Amino acid sequence: MNSKPIFRNPDKVQVLPWRDWMRVNCPTPGQGLVVEDLDLVVLRYGPLEGRPRDADGKFLFMEVKCKGASVGYAQQRVFGLIDRLLKKADPNGAFYIGYFVLHWFDDYVAIGGKRMSLPEFKTWLLQVNREPVAA
Repeated sequence: MNSKPIFRNPDKVQVLPWRDWMRVNCPTPGQGLVVEDLDLVVLRYGPLEGRPRDADGKFLFMEVKCKGASVGYAQQRVFGLIDRLLKKADPNGAFYIGYFVLHWFDDYVAIGGKRMSLPEFKTWLLQVNREPVAA
């Protein structure tokens, strides 16, 4: 028996067949299973990090929200857990920069409440590093 998924919102999020299948056939969040997708994994390496081309680079995760959308509770929990674990695994930020929510508008973006033009965003993306941990 195949019924429509409970969490359909095709006007906001593309409904992908594999995601649709999981939401119809797997346990719901109330039953203990959350299925989320991450929008971007960005990797800087080589000359951008002052490392040889074949050396490991630095990466960050980015969730993109449009039209004023916000990160839902499940995404906060899932990506918050991943972020905390990766920061513990790489305490000095040698490889993992962090998790960021990017609010995309037609002619600017905002990250952490900071509004940036698209050229400023490009500069930010090429230079962002993890904030140092207080000693």
